[in-house]
Amino acid sequence: IGISAYFPLNDARMPDEAVLSEKWKPHNRDLRRFAYRKGKPVLFTEYGYLSVDHCAGENWKLEKQLHRLSVNEEAQAVALNALYTAFWDEKYWAGGFLWKWYPNNQGHEGYPDKDYTPQDKLAEDIIKKWYSR
Repeated sequence: IGISAYFPLNDARMPDEAVLSEKWKPHNRDLRRFAYRKGKPVLFTEYGYLSVDHCAGENWKLEKQLHRLSVNEEAQAVALNALYTAFWDEKYWAGGFLWKWYPNNQGHEGYPDKDYTPQDKLAEDIIKKWYSR
């Protein structure tokens, strides 16, 4: 079951990981029930966070404001870590496709330091941590 996983969890400038973990719980519960009812795993067909303030909120709205938002790599890293903490050990979760990863780090759309990509940012270390488990 493919789901685009851009759940608005918290629009704080700097998201708190404990708050995000709590906000993931009802989504996790609902997705688990749905997956078991359908007898299929859930795959996040797309997930990720901009590396800007407020990134755990409504990213689709932030995209239009990138020119005036502050870079916040820590917020992106915290948001990704909370997502992995919530889902990594869930049997129904099949993983997902991280948005965006650029071949040879090329192809940014004007604001590479604020983009969704975790490349060369704090969030890349979070991904390495989880995938090296």
